[in-house]
Formats: sequence, structure tokens, C-alpha cells
Amino acid sequence: MAREEEKRLHRCCFSGHRPEKLDEPEENVKNWLSAQIDQAITAGYTTFISGCAMGVDIWAGQLVLEKKKSNPSLHLIAATPWPGFSNRWSIDWQQQYSNLLRDADWIVPVCNHYHKSVFQQRNEWMVDHSNRVIAYYNGAPGGTKNTIDYAFSKGIEVVTNSPNYKPKEKRRKPMESEKIPYPENLLADIGFDLLFENNEYSELNADQLAGLSHAIKTIRPRDQEMIRYRYEEHETLQAIGDRYGISRERVRQVIAKSVRKLRHPSRTVFIRNGLDKTELALKIACAEEMRKQLQVQRKRYPLINEEDVVKFAFQGMLGVGHLINSEADAKDRLTAEMASLELDYSEPLIEKISTDWVRLNLRPAKAKGMPEDELAWYLLRSAEWESLSFTRQNVYNFCVKLDGSDRMRAAAEKVLDENWLPSHSEQYREAYHPAYRVLYKDFKKFKRDEEDAE
Repeated sequence: MAREEEKRLHRCCFSGHRPEKLDEPEENVKNWLSAQIDQAITAGYTTFISGCAMGVDIWAGQLVLEKKKSNPSLHLIAATPWPGFSNRWSIDWQQQYSNLLRDADWIVPVCNHYHKSVFQQRNEWMVDHSNRVIAYYNGAPGGTKNTIDYAFSKGIEVVTNSPNYKPKEKRRKPMESEKIPYPENLLADIGFDLLFENNEYSELNADQLAGLSHAIKTIRPRDQEMIRYRYEEHETLQAIGDRYGISRERVRQVIAKSVRKLRHPSRTVFIRNGLDKTELALKIACAEEMRKQLQVQRKRYPLINEEDVVKFAFQGMLGVGHLINSEADAKDRLTAEMASLELDYSEPLIEKISTDWVRLNLRPAKAKGMPEDELAWYLLRSAEWESLSFTRQNVYNFCVKLDGSDRMRAAAEKVLDENWLPSHSEQYREAYHPAYRVLYKDFKKFKRDEEDAE
């Protein structure tokens, strides 16, 4: 037997939840873990692997170190997902993490830096180097369930506080001739009950297909690609994972999350009613909201004139994508502007423009301590958002319908030039010194997914 395989026979790893996800008091969880560690030692296990996360991982590691005081043959491996893993934790948890690393026999950084599948890779590494998994599991989907299922798939013994748990039996992959064609396969996963009367599938017409395409474009570009590879091209999870350098399990998670997004009423309405019909209703609602918000702007900024109205309408209909030349340029400009601003707690943080877009004022953002990299992330993701298909002609029509004066027509006519970009009037800039970024209204939905897989 190879040396590594011999070592593995005496290794045991832990999996479990963070404190806020546990359904038992901390003392009960620790008592259960202690009993399982004792049983593992009796069975011949001498090396234990902790994933070093808050909660079960750290508690289990601490218990092993405590038992090591009276049993020097025990060893602890600290398998950290990546260096700097604990930087966002509270001081107390950071201290417990540091102490665990200090006292561990070996520290293994599974990955060199954060990426989307880092937690899954850490979990799989622990299972691949163990002969038993001790898991405290609350029954919810997530990293612990995925670790248990992965261990079962590898034939590794799993000891849990839910002894009757068994992973769902995987469905047999369909033969080539059995594959459901696109888009019916995607619609089935979204849910026929959300899309069709009497839960009965009917073939989509051209406008509904356009609506489906639009709905897909409202999710992140990488996720759009995965949907296409999986449902249109019938690629396996492993093949898709190989494209992005991530695990098949992470691909499954991303696709499942994308399908859940497509179930949202704001997207299913496009599939059910078709793109043209839905967009018309939404455009009317958007124009009405813009007229309402423009009244708010006039009260807040009395010196607003025709140029400022055109800029407001341009932003409310066309959003922010046209302003982003590159990610690096957007971040550099934001950093430079934030550095030049004074703190202002009186200015509103968010000002609504339309049904899709808002202005985020940078002075109150700086006063509230919003990190620049987080603001840049929101800006870049907003630029990718597939909003309503307004045109420059729509912007012009809105402005002249709002105010048919010669001054407004002259200001609005500039927008018809495809190379022209609006700016605030000189009197507006001198009076109010505007400093903001236009973001998608629900920009906080673009939060980074560092904890998704855990």
C-alpha cells in the first residue's frame, strides 16, 4: 500500500456550519463533536483535519488540540481555503483562528487566492485525504451537505448527527436520443406552473422566445454562458467546469442559482407574455416614474435646466453601460474622484431616476465608509445589466413631450447623435457640484459570492 494511502486510513476530517446556522446550542454541538472524536481515536484515527471556518471547524480543531495534551500521538492539520481567509471576521473569531493555526501540526493553504470554488476545493481536499468525515449537519443545502454527498460518492465513511441521512440518488444521465431539446429543458427547470396555464407546456412563439432570451440576458454574463452550454449545447457539468477551471459541483450550484433567478416574476413575465408586449408595459411605467422623479429633482435642485433634464432622461432610459470603457479605467476614475471629495452626511445616498436606475451620491457613500472596490463592483455589474431596450430616440421623445419649448428641443436634439454624451449644465455644476454614479436599482444584489459555497 502506498505511503499516502496508509496515512489516509488514520485521518479524519470535520464539516459543519457557522454558528448562526446551527440549530443547537454551542455546548451541545461541542459535546457531540467531542464524543465523535473520542470514538474516532478508539477506532485508530490519529490525525484530524479542520477546515478552519467559524463554528464547527474551529471548535473541532480546538477539541483535538485539547485532547492532544493527554495524547501526544494526535495531530491536527489546518486546511485553510486561502491566505487571508479570516480577514473579515470579528476580532474574537480571528484570534481563535490564529491560535488554531499556531498550535496545528501542519497548515495547508488549499488555494493561493480567493475564487468562486475555493470552499468546494477545500472541502474536497479534506475528503480526499481522509478515511472518515465527522459532520454536524442541520439538513439545509450548502457546503456541509455538498461535503457529505461528495464523501458518499467517494465511498468515504460519514458520521453525522443525522444518522439516517442519505444523499439523493443521482438521476441516470439520459442517452443522446432522450435529451429534451432547448428551450423545453430550461422551461421545465424554471417550472411550467410559473409559465403556462394549467401547468401544461405549449411551444413558445417568436415573441416569447425573444422574452426568454431577454430574461437570460438579465443574469450575469458568465452565468448566461453556463445556461447556454448546459441547456442549448447539452454539455456535462464536468465539461463546463473544465472551461472555467472550477469543479462540477460549483457549476451545478451556479446553474441552479441562475435558474432560481429566472423564476423571479420580473423575468417569467417576459417568457409568459412575450418581449414586445411586456416591454411596452414596462416602458410606459418607466416613463411615468421618470416624470415623477424629475419633479423630486426640481424641488431638490431648483437650478436644473434643459441640459440637466436631458442627462436625467438619458440615464433613466439608457443606464450606465455606455460610460464604461474598461474595468481598470472605471476603478481608477472612481478612486481619484472619491479621494477629492469631502464628507457629506446631509446629501441623500440614493436618488431614484427611473424604474431601473438610481444615482448613488459619492460624498455620503464616502461618509458612510463604503469601500471603493465595492462601489466599483456595483458599477461594473450594473453596466452589464440588460435593461429595457430604450433608444436615443426614446430619450428625445420623452424630453420634448415633457417640455415642447425650443430650448428643450435644442438640448434634446443633441442626443440623436450616437457619439454624443450628456453632461450637466454649467450652472448646475457650479451650484451643486454633482458627484455620483448611476447604478442598477437593486445594485446590492450584485454582492460578491465569497460565502456562496460554504
